[in-house]
Amino acid sequence: MAPMAARRSCLLLAVLVFVGGTGVVAVKEHAQQLQATPATSTFSVDFTSAAHSGSPVTGRLLVYLAVSNASSPISQCSDDQTTSQVFGVDVTDLGPNTPVTIPLDTLGYPRKSLADVPKSSLYAQAQLLRYDTYSTLHGKLVLPVSCINPGGGDGSYGAPVGTLKSDVVAISWDPANGDVHKLSLNSAVPATPSPGCAGNGQTDSKYIKTINVTSQLLTAWWGRVTQLQACVLLPFGFDEHPTTRYPLVISHGHYSSEWMTAAQFREHPPPPDVTGYDRIAAEYAYYLYRNWTVKHRHANKPAGGVKKNGSCYNDKTWWSGLSLCVVLVQEPDSGPFHGARMLVVTINHPTPFFDDSYAVNSANSGPYGDAIMRELIPSIEAKYRGIGRGWARGVYGGSTGGWESLAVQVFYPEAFNGAYASCPDPIAFSSFTTIDLYNDSNAYYYDSAFKQTARPGTRDHYSGTTIGYGHPYGQITATVEEMNHRELVLGTHSRSCGQWDAWESVFSPRGADGFPARVWDKATGAINKTVVAHWRDNYDILHRLKQDWANGLGEKLRGKLHIFVGGSDSFYLNDAVMDMQDFLSTTSNPPYEGEVVIGVHDGRGFEHCWSGYGPDGKPQPNSITRLTYNQRVLPALADRFAKTAPPGADLSWRY
Repeated sequence: MAPMAARRSCLLLAVLVFVGGTGVVAVKEHAQQLQATPATSTFSVDFTSAAHSGSPVTGRLLVYLAVSNASSPISQCSDDQTTSQVFGVDVTDLGPNTPVTIPLDTLGYPRKSLADVPKSSLYAQAQLLRYDTYSTLHGKLVLPVSCINPGGGDGSYGAPVGTLKSDVVAISWDPANGDVHKLSLNSAVPATPSPGCAGNGQTDSKYIKTINVTSQLLTAWWGRVTQLQACVLLPFGFDEHPTTRYPLVISHGHYSSEWMTAAQFREHPPPPDVTGYDRIAAEYAYYLYRNWTVKHRHANKPAGGVKKNGSCYNDKTWWSGLSLCVVLVQEPDSGPFHGARMLVVTINHPTPFFDDSYAVNSANSGPYGDAIMRELIPSIEAKYRGIGRGWARGVYGGSTGGWESLAVQVFYPEAFNGAYASCPDPIAFSSFTTIDLYNDSNAYYYDSAFKQTARPGTRDHYSGTTIGYGHPYGQITATVEEMNHRELVLGTHSRSCGQWDAWESVFSPRGADGFPARVWDKATGAINKTVVAHWRDNYDILHRLKQDWANGLGEKLRGKLHIFVGGSDSFYLNDAVMDMQDFLSTTSNPPYEGEVVIGVHDGRGFEHCWSGYGPDGKPQPNSITRLTYNQRVLPALADRFAKTAPPGADLSWRY
């Protein structure tokens, strides 16, 4: 799911165009009931040669309206109640100083047309995201240049490099007075320096290395050179043990040009001017480094603790210490990685549809699963002395990374020896968030003869950066319909870079027009059962387990599946996990011998993205457990690797 980090704004979700013609191309993919009476006032937008002086621009032109100027209207666009208004049109081969009029019937979000925006004082801003033509294996498609910016990561990015934008302009809006409000795109997002795998602009450091692999499989698919990148954390003692070969663990998740497993890795404590949650995260990044470089299971602990309301109490556990506290002070040195020396890898595999390929083969994105398994992983293991056998590989991750971890473990069952999946994207399409794709007829409304009740899409909030516990109480932030209509405004044919469209780009067959086939009508929510069947047969993880468990798959996965989700997951991802739990708890031929844990504290379900209790079995806030994945998961995987290693296997990495 997109928000492992803070939810991305609409500027990151806007996107595509149709091929052909010059100027505005009408959006065709919305139903009549979404169109409203046109206004007489409108907007005219152009761009200056100072912003872009090269070839004509093809892309998605967006106009944002906001009631507040506290931040840009672009950045205010979201699924929340505080969202700005947005309208979008596609432009093709647009030259500088050529005005584009936003058509009167342009579909908007959340108000459906310009006529629906009431008379008011507003702030307006325009944006143009650029696209390119891809000569794919199956024909030409116009797709986003990128869904990411190299300066961001973990699901949160600025606009892609080259995106054009205007200044913010204060306007008096009246839909009936016939005004034409002019906006000029006068600046472009410059090339953004990448922090590098090692951070601070470094590609390599003593412990973190970068490896780039040109994928022959993906290059052939996309018709252009396509690379996969890995950020590799080397084990402590790597240089001192030159003949030792190591297990490999992949931390799956959103694109991040820096090594990031939700937690980062920092060799120095944060400077004094870093405050708030940024300081907590930085402290834990340094804490991971200190854990990583300790030789023994437990070192001598200096006195320490955490501050709460101006006082300090002693830390009673060696592993985290933060509980409900606000300011973290120096943690004791300890060695959870004694006997668990391994390569820990994050990988980058963005597509033109999303920041991440979902690490599987897809009819629309190409053979990313095979490319990662056959090209990237062997390259990492060859260069950094990996053992190179399935018994010595593991995976873990949360949200999108949680789905990927389970998927690669199930789809390549002997290539990995353990998956720890937290708050995974829907792993059972019987509970695709709040939709049963197999039995429901509409994705937006519950089936009923006389009622029309909207399905909720998000509730409460993501609490991964909340200091202390969140307070879930079931308040709906957005419906499934609202979230999908936003994507429809921002880009047709699954090209919005948004989460729902991303799932279609991975799970759907290729449609007759070359784009991902719609699993439901984006305007009405009517579910396409033919497309659902393709989803089921290829990507429903629970369906795969039910189908093949007793035919050998169960034995290959015995003891390997570990799944965690909050009881009140913000995106209702707990429902699919519960479906999985219901099945796994009945397995006997063989028993699954793993774990499925639904997270609660004091009777309250955890929100997105809960990853498990502490080693002592006690709850910790999501904002802390997300920073301690490595301390909790890697020792458990190491013990499994050693226990299941073939006779005579070299276990010299257990130092």
